[in-house]
Amino acid sequence: CTSNPISLTRAGKIYVSKAKIIFEIVDDLNSKISELDGSKSGKIRIGFSQNGYNLLPSLLPKFCKKFKDSDVQIMQFSSTLNIREMLLQGELDVGMLILPIDMSGLEGSEILKQKTYVALSSLHPLSLKFKNELTPKIDILQLKNEKFILPKQNLRSAEQIDAFFSAAGFAPKVLCRTETFDIANAIVASGVGACFSIPQMIKEDKVDRIKLFDVGARELDKTLIIAYKKGKRLNHLAQAFIKTAQKIANEI
Repeated sequence: CTSNPISLTRAGKIYVSKAKIIFEIVDDLNSKISELDGSKSGKIRIGFSQNGYNLLPSLLPKFCKKFKDSDVQIMQFSSTLNIREMLLQGELDVGMLILPIDMSGLEGSEILKQKTYVALSSLHPLSLKFKNELTPKIDILQLKNEKFILPKQNLRSAEQIDAFFSAAGFAPKVLCRTETFDIANAIVASGVGACFSIPQMIKEDKVDRIKLFDVGARELDKTLIIAYKKGKRLNHLAQAFIKTAQKIANEI
C-alpha cells in the first residue's frame, strides 16, 4: 500500500500564516487594553528547559502571586531547540534559551551567566588532593582515563563538548549519555564517572558529594536568556516576567 501524507495547499499555507498574524494582532490589542486598565490579568505562554530549573522555584511563585488572575501557561522541553522553534512559530510568548544558539528571527534579554565545570565525586583522588580549594584548575588531560556522563547526541551541548575534547586531542570514554544535568550529577555524586555541570544545577543534597574543577572550558560556559520573536510587542506580563527573572538572577 502507499501512504499519502497530509499537507497544506499553497492557499492553505497562506491562510495559516495570515491567521497567525491576526491572532497576534488580537493578543496585542487585548494586552494594550489590559495595560490601560492597569489590569493584572492576561495570558502568557512560557517555555523552559532544565537550564531554567534553578530560577523557577523562586521565579514562578513570585510571578504567579503578583499576577494571580492571569492565565500563565508553563511548558517544559528537553531541548532549547524545541523552545526556539515554538517561539518562531508563535506558539510561545517567551522562552528560556542558552547561548550560543541561532537567534535568527529572535530577540532576547540576558538573565544569567553560568560557568561550566567538570564534576567529580568528592571522594575522587583529585577531589581529595584539592580538598582545600573551592574550584581548582586542572588540565582536562588529567581526566583522560575517566568515564564521562555526557549529553545525548541529539542535544546541542553534545556537539559543543565533542568539539572541546577534539581540541584537547582525545576522545572521552563514555559511561552513558543523558538528557539532564540532574541524572549526570546524581551518577557522579554516587561515586561514578565525571560530567560537565554548573553550580546552579547541583541540588542541595548532592553539593557535599560533588567537587567542581575548572578545566578552562570557556566555550562551554552558558548564558541564560529569555527570548521572544523578533519584532513581537511584549505584553505587560512578558515584560514583568523578564524583569522578575533578572531581579532573582542577581540575587543568586
